[in-house]
Amino acid sequence: MVREQLIEEGGDRQMSFAEALKNNAVRHVLLDQLQISDALNPSVREQIGIHFVGIVLSIAAGACNAIAFAKFTYYVSHVSGSATGIGLRWFEIQKPYDWMEPAFLVGYFIAGSLLCGLIVHSNGMKLGQARYEVVLFLVSAMEMVCWARKMANPAWLAAAMGVQNAMITSWSTAVVRTTHMTGTATDLGSSLGRIIMRFLRLKCSLEEDDWNHHVADRKKLVLMICLLLSFICGGYVGSAGYKAFKLHSLLIPAGLTIILGVMHIAYCILKREEVKEEVVAETAFRRQISGKGPDDVEQQRFVQGNSPAAQFIRQISGGQKPDPPGRVAGKYLGS
Repeated sequence: MVREQLIEEGGDRQMSFAEALKNNAVRHVLLDQLQISDALNPSVREQIGIHFVGIVLSIAAGACNAIAFAKFTYYVSHVSGSATGIGLRWFEIQKPYDWMEPAFLVGYFIAGSLLCGLIVHSNGMKLGQARYEVVLFLVSAMEMVCWARKMANPAWLAAAMGVQNAMITSWSTAVVRTTHMTGTATDLGSSLGRIIMRFLRLKCSLEEDDWNHHVADRKKLVLMICLLLSFICGGYVGSAGYKAFKLHSLLIPAGLTIILGVMHIAYCILKREEVKEEVVAETAFRRQISGKGPDDVEQQRFVQGNSPAAQFIRQISGGQKPDPPGRVAGKYLGS
């Protein structure tokens, strides 16, 4: 069926990879395989990055949320309560009756997300490429402003949580959440349900494809449990900190985000050559699947290499041997 549909759409000519992706069947299968591959074959860096950063940011957000509620009786790490509070206060069901206050919290959260979007332009985890340290320092700075102003208003904390949530969402394409646990709890339950149903349906006799899906769900389940427990731990830390140090307890989440920002700077310095190679590879692959081909010497050398990515690029481009680096250099230098 898929083959007939592709033949009908492409005719006799050879269809490019970019054109094939426009087919719903091809796109759905590829997305499914990408999700499984991402769960089964993550690099050590990705595993450490997602788990460590997710856990630390969940602790920081849980602490910030607990401190905000202890001081203002508002939750600032998500907007659901504030959005509902606008209607409740409008009709004077919830006290106090000032509906503008929860509306401002929602607005500041959105403003924080907007700021993150101006700094981090792309989706996916790109350590060393995206300016995550700037975002993390911005989160810490907003919390420090609230601390310096003696926690006079929760708006800065809502903006800080908006920045953090936008960063981790762009990093993980919304698989990982650290400022609120609704989606985390949903993913935890759905992953566990798929695991149980898979064993009940197949009676513990899993084929390779079923086993791969099981492993992917199991890893996701473990990550969601870690994030949920970390957020709960953050709430405990924030509550204990506020009880002991009052407004100075805000230094706890601010300090955690500063530490992560410094760690990313160190990573950028130590891994700058590796990061540079990744940028070249991603750019070459992006141009190849769009049918444009490499546009400089470094990209051409990558395509001519023997890495799995280079071999795949040559396959999807019809197996044609690319021009040698000298010819490409002459073309782009005008010789």
